[in-house]
Amino acid sequence: MEKPKILIIGAGELGRALASYLREKGSVLLWDVDPEKMPGGKLRPLKEVISDAAFVLLCVPSWAVRSVLSSAVPVLPAATVVISLSKGMDAVMGQVMGELLPQLLPKSQPFVVAGGPMLAAEIAKGLRAAAVFASPDEKVALRTAELFRSPVFTVETSSDTTSVSFAGVLKNVYAVALGIADGLGFDGNAKGLITARAVNEMLAIAEVLNMDKQVILGTAGLADFIATAYSPYSRNREVGNEIAKSGKCNLKGEGNVSIPSLMTRLGSDAAKFSLLNTIKKIAIDCEPAGPLMDAYLSFSSAAE
Repeated sequence: MEKPKILIIGAGELGRALASYLREKGSVLLWDVDPEKMPGGKLRPLKEVISDAAFVLLCVPSWAVRSVLSSAVPVLPAATVVISLSKGMDAVMGQVMGELLPQLLPKSQPFVVAGGPMLAAEIAKGLRAAAVFASPDEKVALRTAELFRSPVFTVETSSDTTSVSFAGVLKNVYAVALGIADGLGFDGNAKGLITARAVNEMLAIAEVLNMDKQVILGTAGLADFIATAYSPYSRNREVGNEIAKSGKCNLKGEGNVSIPSLMTRLGSDAAKFSLLNTIKKIAIDCEPAGPLMDAYLSFSSAAE
């Protein structure tokens, strides 16, 4: 049986790690808009590399998805499965990937959103990873899961693309809080309290936004949150860490970039979530982290 052609758009850390991992599963091509990220600095036209792809993986940050798809859609084969690895919100419409992809792709285009603990540095080392592949088409979700399945890669499927997408957003936002805690030198007790309160807030937000709470507590939510919040390889944890240490908010990660859109989506309910508001004040408004976190930890969380 001929192996499928897999095109990975985005030659960053995750794209390169998945390219290495999936080479045993199919014929893999890596493509990036930046020629300097390509071998030899040579960039083939997207039309050429996408023409017979069975799967296209979007390994780009959420703020690049709209631009990437605007280039890809005119040359995208109708049967190609588009898989989004982005775990953020579209700043233009304030949507998660499970809501955005059906709007940007042709109506009948098969698509998948992926969630779960997939730290690129660990995948690159051949370590364990896990993912939930969500699609409105069960067969498409199963095909994608089989593409990734291996003794070190645990896979699940879902039809709830919105909840899986939001779980990825929330775990990144709250991972920033644990990064801030690291930057302030907090030890295990304080971080344990922040972790528990973060989970409570994620569940409360799930209720406000009509998400499935079991998704938040599962592989796409809690498992990914723990991995992201405590791993030295996590970009979102590192963003929080650096903001707390430097007081500068010019770093860009899915977690802090998603905060304004998440607050807008929550509307008046946003005021209920004290940890979320504390993260916003530190990571978006650039207020001093120490006094805000001390004040937060001194009082009961509104979500408890």
